[in-house]
Amino acid sequence: METLLALVGFAFVSSVTPGPNNVLLWASGASFGFRATLRHVLGTALGIGAMALVVAAGVGTLFTAVPEVGFVMKLGASAYLLYLAYRIAGARALERGELARPLGRVQAASFQAVNPKAWIFALGAGTTFRPVGYPVIVGSLLVALTMVVVVIPTAALWSSAGGALSRLIAGDRTRRAVSLVLAVLLAATVVYVWV
Repeated sequence: METLLALVGFAFVSSVTPGPNNVLLWASGASFGFRATLRHVLGTALGIGAMALVVAAGVGTLFTAVPEVGFVMKLGASAYLLYLAYRIAGARALERGELARPLGRVQAASFQAVNPKAWIFALGAGTTFRPVGYPVIVGSLLVALTMVVVVIPTAALWSSAGGALSRLIAGDRTRRAVSLVLAVLLAATVVYVWV
């Protein structure tokens, strides 16, 4: 029980703090509203849970055994995050007609593969909080399920904050300024990748 409570605390802090997922959820909530962003919320949670299972299957040891893999992932993640920031800034993300639609479940889940914060989250949870005394698969499933259950409300919080922000701002100049702030915040997460 103590390990589970520690995992819940770790998962909450890891998932509620700013990072690529939360900035994208905020931008999506602001662009499309909370209800339309729910698929993105669910996809984020499921993707992180799947990553926990991938880590449990041994992929985590690959990062420690072959540091070059981690470096290549950092480069790819950085490039993708900068591309998304460019799209948010260039597309005037808060103007509903400019972006086609919010991320769906599969897209949001797939994004986790290039999200460095999600990898750190999954590696930390899987290696530190998997309960001993259970078969590895049971402990790993428990960690993954806990992560999913905790990520859903924290992701929903960021999405609803974006939706609230959209209702508060009016005018093209203000929307453009907020889009640029969101883009800068997302680009700033690249620093997190390298620090």
